[in-house]
Amino acid sequence: MLSLNSFSQTDTTKTALPNKILRQVAKDLIKYDGCKEEVKLLNDKIVKLGEREVQKDNIITLLTDKDKNNQFIIGKKDEQLKISEDLTNSLHKELKGQRTKTFLWKVGTFAGIIASTFLLISK
Repeated sequence: MLSLNSFSQTDTTKTALPNKILRQVAKDLIKYDGCKEEVKLLNDKIVKLGEREVQKDNIITLLTDKDKNNQFIIGKKDEQLKISEDLTNSLHKELKGQRTKTFLWKVGTFAGIIASTFLLISK
């Protein structure tokens, strides 16, 4: 329908711009393509750095919780040691009292035997 010279390109080797400018345009287009690719890569890098930051925050949170748990365990261990020492001291006191009772029973039994023997002999 429209086949005027201005709308159709029959000769593609002819250009309206000088070769020097066309070379510069080609270089600029190549630079533009490179810049687009670089922007894409930088955006990917920013996303990955954000993900890494989230992972670091999660690791810090986990380590903080682990530290709290370890501090709790250490506190409980100290309490258990204190209770163990108290029990040991009370057992030593009880053992000492039991030894005293045993000694007194032995002395009383020996004194009773001697008294019984003396009374039997004296009659």
